Amino acid sequence: MAHELVLFDLDNTLLDRDAAFKVWATEFVRENQLAPDSLATIIRIDVDGSTPRRILFEETKELFGIASEVEVLLARYYVEYPACYTVSDDVVRALRRLHSRGYKLGVVTNGPPSQLRKLEVTNLIDEFDAVCISEVVGVRKPDAAIFEEAARRCSLPLSGWMIGDSQIADIAGGHAVGLRTIWMTRGRTWESSVPRPDGMALTIPDAVDIVISHSRSTV
Repeated sequence: MAHELVLFDLDNTLLDRDAAFKVWATEFVRENQLAPDSLATIIRIDVDGSTPRRILFEETKELFGIASEVEVLLARYYVEYPACYTVSDDVVRALRRLHSRGYKLGVVTNGPPSQLRKLEVTNLIDEFDAVCISEVVGVRKPDAAIFEEAARRCSLPLSGWMIGDSQIADIAGGHAVGLRTIWMTRGRTWESSVPRPDGMALTIPDAVDIVISHSRSTV
């Protein structure tokens, strides 16, 4: 039985952030009676989640003349947006395959405390031995301390895998602390000066296959 960590990024790794944000943005457009092409504009301003949320709503409010104050828009977003997440049965089965082989699983994600809500609404919270959210633990990927905290919460040495879609936060960050890494490609090709990942995968079941195959090859 393995006694290693498998750490996962959250957005666009475990869960489909693109799909969830589009669901939220579609409803936002409808509620505010915006033109249909506003959806594409909001998705563009979002920049795959990299735009700070306050700036997202400041720009959106100004561009579309929305009456609500930014603070109100932010408060609603942090309640409504996480509820737009879903998870596939294939992901749950893949996580349980790892648990059944003795791995301990953790989530290591940058973002606000509301990240936890995404795990709750998808019923994934009980699938993990540790959840480290940057604004809760006070440090962000790729800083080594957030990976170290995940290992501490799992009561294991910092040894195993980091799986994520960010070349810097997940792959470079994981590599720097001695973790093997799997990059979630999302249809992209690897173009980076950071060390290449140990594996590349399109889906979580694919990533889990890589972890388990590596474990068998080293027995």
